[in-house]
Amino acid sequence: MLFSSSQLIGQILVDKLGIRQEEIAKALDVQKEIGGFIGQILISTGAITDYQLIESLSFQLGIEIFDRDSFGEPKDDLVQTLTGKLNVDYLIKSRFVPIELKQTLTGLSVTLITNDPLNAPVIDYITMALNADVTVLLATEQTINEFSRPFRVSDKDLVSLSIDDNPELLKEMASEAPVIKFLNNLLSSAVELRASDIHIEPSESAHRIKMRIDGVLHETQDVEDKLYLAIISRIKLLAGLDIAEKRLPQDGKFSTKIASALIDIRVSSIPFAIGEGVVMRLLYRERLTFDITKLGIEPDVAPLILEMINVPFGILLVTGPTGSGKTTSLYSMISTLDRKEKKIITVEDPVEYKLDGINQIQVKSEIALTFAAALRSILRHDPDVIMVGEIRDPETAEVAVQSALTGHLVLSTLHTNDAPSSLFRLIEMGLEDYLLNASVLGIIAQRIVRRNCPHCSVAIEAQPHIVKKYNLDELIRRFGSLNLSLNLKKGNGCKKCSGTGYRGMLAIYEVFKYTEDLKELFIKEHSIVSLKRRLVEAHNFRTLREDGLIKVISGITTIEEVLRVS
Repeated sequence: MLFSSSQLIGQILVDKLGIRQEEIAKALDVQKEIGGFIGQILISTGAITDYQLIESLSFQLGIEIFDRDSFGEPKDDLVQTLTGKLNVDYLIKSRFVPIELKQTLTGLSVTLITNDPLNAPVIDYITMALNADVTVLLATEQTINEFSRPFRVSDKDLVSLSIDDNPELLKEMASEAPVIKFLNNLLSSAVELRASDIHIEPSESAHRIKMRIDGVLHETQDVEDKLYLAIISRIKLLAGLDIAEKRLPQDGKFSTKIASALIDIRVSSIPFAIGEGVVMRLLYRERLTFDITKLGIEPDVAPLILEMINVPFGILLVTGPTGSGKTTSLYSMISTLDRKEKKIITVEDPVEYKLDGINQIQVKSEIALTFAAALRSILRHDPDVIMVGEIRDPETAEVAVQSALTGHLVLSTLHTNDAPSSLFRLIEMGLEDYLLNASVLGIIAQRIVRRNCPHCSVAIEAQPHIVKKYNLDELIRRFGSLNLSLNLKKGNGCKKCSGTGYRGMLAIYEVFKYTEDLKELFIKEHSIVSLKRRLVEAHNFRTLREDGLIKVISGITTIEEVLRVS
């Protein structure tokens, strides 16, 4: 059986289906570099759908497209008849699936579906093996997979298939067009919704996909077992992970372009009791605006922070849980420094964003390049400013403090609930209080809250019991320099904010400079209660919740958001 092709497939896609010539040109460039069929390249880049490729092949070769209504579902008796007569594995790998076998007046006739009708050796093999006339129909990859399933594995077996059992089959599944398309659509949806993370979680029923949008996790859809396995494998392949290893956690990364957005994606896989889970962290290169004026820092404390990051030596700590924006705050502080006149070196795990004019080191624990080890080496490179991604252990804490005492400005993070607690956390790590008093400049604690959607937020009445319960009038009086007035708002929910009433994020802060009177009190009493009392009485210190309530008063966020994080 021979087919003629008088017109190039790319030209048919342009003329008949309206595909842009630029997309064809890009695919041709890829084909020149790595080879492959241009139609599959266009599918993998998202330029065309699987069905559009089949339509174009039908135009080109004059082959009919498979009509499910005419043939029905895959038939068990056909599987039993052909399994002993044909090498079914060879056919399926070649993307050919028999769908009908019948006796005609002239002899045996077999009908197959494929998306590769020019594969003459396969057609010749079927003709000779069955001594039959062969009819070929065009079908999408999804249809081929569906009709091939009875020939290779039952649905039950496929659901229970593990990576250990057949990694090669999962590689094959991960490279199929429907899986590629699903993942492309998932990433596109995440970008559109401004998601920072995508969670793919196993479940005994339907597996779940969730997205973290503006700091809050939302469940978006469920996926069935076989698609779930293929998606996990696809992600692991892209991230350079071992798809056969599902017993140990793995970390990797890849980059992609969605619409016009360049995105670096960090991938983490971890084995759970009922299956493997994956989280993708999306890092948007074109959203890199580390501007300290846009973080949510109120004007009465901003000068204090700028003063502390412009001293020649000492240590400034930023505290908060994972995902509270500590790294963004540190990057924004560094961005205020003169990178031409100061040598700035960072030690991070991982390096999330690459910053121009800053020397960044990635921690690699597997080769003993820890935070502490990197810090010791940094000191021999004549730095002015050192950023330590996190003080995790006593060794790192000790080296960081010693670096601050030897004439370097050190910026770092800790995991504590509030700013004053950080001093006591460092004491627990084994540091002497006199070393802290000699090195610590100040401490900043922070949390992330969602902003009211600017497109649908409206003014709401300040209920008297709310004003009284949260001391809103007292906050307006205490922080009079901010010129506050009650202006509460709340988003109604609209298309722009996906019905949540919130769009965008900002931080709430508590900040204090570690002054001489606080140092003296700390040495004398070692009491967090005494320290907080002195901060409020003598330094007009405000807590995270109070800073959040100031943003509520200004209509920037809601009380519910502030209570959620503080």
